[in-house]
Amino acid sequence: MKSLYQYSRKKLIISIIMLLLSMLLLVPAMQNSLQSVIKVYITPDTNFAYTIDDLEEIREIYGLEGAKRYFITRFTYDLIWPAVYLYFIINFFAFLFDRLEGNFIKFIKILPFISVLFDLFENILCSLYFFKGQRFIGTLAVISSSIKWYLLYFIVILFVVFSIKKYIYSKKI
Repeated sequence: MKSLYQYSRKKLIISIIMLLLSMLLLVPAMQNSLQSVIKVYITPDTNFAYTIDDLEEIREIYGLEGAKRYFITRFTYDLIWPAVYLYFIINFFAFLFDRLEGNFIKFIKILPFISVLFDLFENILCSLYFFKGQRFIGTLAVISSSIKWYLLYFIVILFVVFSIKKYIYSKKI
């Protein structure tokens, strides 16, 4: 894990470019792929909070063809997107935590992996729900989504706090 979080300006710049390109090209392609089948763009995994009832409504809108396209987009484009944002988070943390150690820093460094794991759980569970319609599976998707988003928001807060700390520290030297 230590070498993974080793700071490199080149890797940070590459990760920023990859993130921006993904946001400009990959995410719209994913949206267009789904929208071409169901004629509207509605997906649960971009919403911070949705309920099992929201999932049921989306399931009805999707129908079988929409469920198939959702499945395809989640297991093509949406495997790339979490890898891209994970790479960015790792490199930004490497920049922020350069020369910092301790148990709290070690804990922070595993959070991006956990958030991606819950993102993948959500994709799998939503896909299963749209095909099977079992409320238990939908409920697990809702829980996975909430955990993913809470972790990502916490990571953003850490970005802000440690960026300010790094800036203040750099001005003292």
